[in-house]
Amino acid sequence: MTDRMDMPLIRRLRGARQLVRARLADIDPNPRQPRRCFPQASISALAESIRRHGLLEPLLVRRAATGRYELIAGERRLRALKQLGVEAADALVLPENGQDEAIMALVENLHREPLGYFEEAEAYRAWMDEHGLSQEELAARLVRSPSAVANKLRLLKLPPAVREELQRAGLSERHARALLRLSGSERQLAAARQAAADRLTVRQLETLVARMLTEPLSAPAVRSLCRDHRLFVNAINSTVKALQKSNAAVTSRVVEHEREVEVIVTIPRDAWRTAACREETPGRPEMSTQISAQAQMSVAKTAETC
Repeated sequence: MTDRMDMPLIRRLRGARQLVRARLADIDPNPRQPRRCFPQASISALAESIRRHGLLEPLLVRRAATGRYELIAGERRLRALKQLGVEAADALVLPENGQDEAIMALVENLHREPLGYFEEAEAYRAWMDEHGLSQEELAARLVRSPSAVANKLRLLKLPPAVREELQRAGLSERHARALLRLSGSERQLAAARQAAADRLTVRQLETLVARMLTEPLSAPAVRSLCRDHRLFVNAINSTVKALQKSNAAVTSRVVEHEREVEVIVTIPRDAWRTAACREETPGRPEMSTQISAQAQMSVAKTAETC
């Protein structure tokens, strides 16, 4: 039943209406239809009611530039009539332009079977974009508070994957609002899936969200960018050359195999002895340890870079 608060809109439209007998084949669906889901059981029940009692309310259409009709309101009735095999039905024709006339499709859907909350939010956004309406102007036309319209539009901040999960699980609009506190689509989707799997109430989901907000965000995984083994081989050879410059008799050899690369580094036990220094002197072991550590650091830094 039409809400009494919407009667001014209805009265403005009555004077512009023209009742015609329209062929259903000449009526195109409304491209801005807010409702996306039309359960077959509901259409069949409506078709049976029309078969028994007739069409109690005509379709609402307007003339398109092509000369055909464009449906404004009555998608369920049109589908039910087609299911019954009806070829023509009464229709009220509205002017070709006008925001009031176009918004009737949304009003009608809100007064009949409730739209899904995401369907309603998407319809709000579509009408605002198409007709340049502000949230306050749309709220006035729908006889709703501006805060109600704003809260509905906020739901569109949830990414499509999260919306699909909420709809699949049959979770409520309050569940959706609870997820808006989380930043990042991955966290929102994880919370939505847990709410669906554990059948969480709104209060339980709010508790889960509050707990997730106290947890630190996980650091992004570091992905290795090194795809060429030669970078590691070059790092080892560079270390060997650095040791050689320190008068160490160190050599390296690279052996290529089919599935691997073998790098052989040869360090004589007396690599640190030179002609000028054949006697052990204090501090020489420390020098060996230091250069060895430098070699390890060089390879480690290359691995980190890669």
